[in-house]
Amino acid sequence: METGDAAMFLHALFDFDMTLVDSSYAIRDTMNLLAQREGLSPVTREQVLSVIGLPIRESWVVLWGRFHEDWLTGYREIFREREFAGIVPFRGTVGLLDELTRRGVGLGVASNRQDPRPVLKATGLDGYFRAVVGTEDVEHPKPAPDMILKGLRDLGGTTDSTLFVGDTLDDMVSAKAASVRAVGLTTGNFAPDELKRAGAWRVVDDIGDILPLFPEEKS
Repeated sequence: METGDAAMFLHALFDFDMTLVDSSYAIRDTMNLLAQREGLSPVTREQVLSVIGLPIRESWVVLWGRFHEDWLTGYREIFREREFAGIVPFRGTVGLLDELTRRGVGLGVASNRQDPRPVLKATGLDGYFRAVVGTEDVEHPKPAPDMILKGLRDLGGTTDSTLFVGDTLDDMVSAKAASVRAVGLTTGNFAPDELKRAGAWRVVDDIGDILPLFPEEKS
C-alpha cells in the first residue's frame, strides 16, 4: 500500500460482516438450520459469501427465490444467538481497533444488518465504536450513500477526514456516492480488480494494512 498520504484520516467507518469479522460459517450454519426447518434448499459457504452485505431479506430472495416475514421472525427467535456465537473477529481486527483508539481516531460501523448493535456486543467489539448505523437508521441501505453519510455525521467527520473500509462492491459504490475514500478488503467474495472497478481507492488483503493511513499520535 502507498503511504504517502498517511495521517490523512481522523475517522474510520467499517462494514461489519467479512470486514471486521468472519461471519460466513456462522451464517451458513444457521441459515441451513432455518432451511431444514422450512423445507428450503441448503446453502454453501460460497453462496453465503455471494450475498453477505445485502440486507437479509434481499439475500434470502437471491438464495431461495422468495422471502417470508415469519422466516425472519423464527430466525431471530431461534437461531440468532447461535449465529452470533459463531462469529469470529479476523486476526488483527482487535489489535487494529485498539491502536486506532489509542491514536484518537473516531470509529464507526455502517452495516447492512438491520441493527448491528446486538452482534457488536456479542462479539465484544461494541465498545470501540462511537457511531453505529444499520438499515433501520436510514432510508436506503448500501449501495446508496445514506449509511456512510449518517456515520460520518455521527462521528463529526468530513468526507476528507473519513475513511470507509469494506469488502463488497456495494461498499465501494456506497463510499464513492458519499464522496468518501474507501479501502476494499479481499476477505469477502471479491477480487482486487472488482473492488477497484467499483470505486475502491486502495485494496488490501489484511485489515491491519490500513494502519499507516492514520496519524501516529493522538489528535
